[in-house]
Amino acid sequence: MFTPVLRASIRKANTAGLVTATAGPDLLHTLGTNRSGVTRTAIIRKVLAYNNTGANITIQLGTQEATPLFVQYIPDLLVINGLENVWGENDLPAVEFSVVNLAGVDFREGNVYLQASAVGVLVTLEVEEFGS
Repeated sequence: MFTPVLRASIRKANTAGLVTATAGPDLLHTLGTNRSGVTRTAIIRKVLAYNNTGANITIQLGTQEATPLFVQYIPDLLVINGLENVWGENDLPAVEFSVVNLAGVDFREGNVYLQASAVGVLVTLEVEEFGS
């Protein structure tokens, strides 16, 4: 029988970020620290994006910490022009971002970065950070 492990968590929303370049990823969320100064892990729970550029834009969420290059961990999201695009917990995979990769556990290293196919899309995240 499966017994879920409960961990202390906190929901946080980041400041909205305007994608200003397609050449490199933009930092979207920096992992917080707990009371002991240890970096928390985070799962993206909601993505909100607004696009008023005149065309649809594809965005990618991932990290840049694990390697010198951007590593995508969430499948491409299509941001429809002129609409408020919202993806919730049921739409997103539960990928856990962490600054340290623990052996044998499927954590992703690093803070959350955003890469887009064009400039001008406004994106904000709601994440659930774990670690007390």
